[in-house]
Amino acid sequence: MTNYGKIDILWYDVSWPLPTPEAWESVVMSNIARALQPHILINNRAKLDEDFGTPEEHVPAAEEGRAWEACMTFNGSWGYMPISPDWRSVREVLGMLRTAAAGQGNLLLNIGPAPDGSVPPEAVERLDAVGQWVAQNGEALYGEVERTGRDRVEWMPTGAWTLKGNNAYFWCTRWPGQELVIGGLQTQVNRVSFLATGQPITFEQNGNRLILKHLPYHNPDPIAGVTIIKLECDSPPRQKLGAGCVVLD
Repeated sequence: MTNYGKIDILWYDVSWPLPTPEAWESVVMSNIARALQPHILINNRAKLDEDFGTPEEHVPAAEEGRAWEACMTFNGSWGYMPISPDWRSVREVLGMLRTAAAGQGNLLLNIGPAPDGSVPPEAVERLDAVGQWVAQNGEALYGEVERTGRDRVEWMPTGAWTLKGNNAYFWCTRWPGQELVIGGLQTQVNRVSFLATGQPITFEQNGNRLILKHLPYHNPDPIAGVTIIKLECDSPPRQKLGAGCVVLD
């Protein structure tokens, strides 16, 4: 904490085998770190909640208002695993990124470098593709992305959402063909476009039903089949699906 300039994060790892923060002297250690690095952030792996959570091998959003970082392996192993057949696909990595962004969290993705320090080619191949996709669609992922939930938008068989201000970004992972219907919108939509290219999409809005027309027959994203459709609305987007029933007060 004294020989490397400003340190941003103290990332404790596994707290095994000692069972309590008292056994680890966690409060003492963290207080020393903060005295030396007043702006440091500390994770929750010394048996204390501290500044942010670190769920491992799943991507669940922490409670609202708490910072979190999902810690994921690329192939089921934190170390080098050349025989692994289980490398996550580009689509799966993008899905984790969307979930993290929609829950206002961060994604830590381990690559398990080889003994000589090189990055395994399976990881390079996938990360290159993810990087190309993010270069075209990063607007839906970075910046003031808002927390999504059932009070804002709904799950749909064809994809899921991220939100920023008056914009909704629909991550379409199951392409429906030349027409896509989005139900339950409570907000007036002013413009619809493909995020990667800016190309406008013809649409019709009837009440809470949005119909996107004249779409390509096949998913237009050549990288991973994950196309972002940007909805520009006149107020913060909301969606409420009734599932065929009406609740009477």
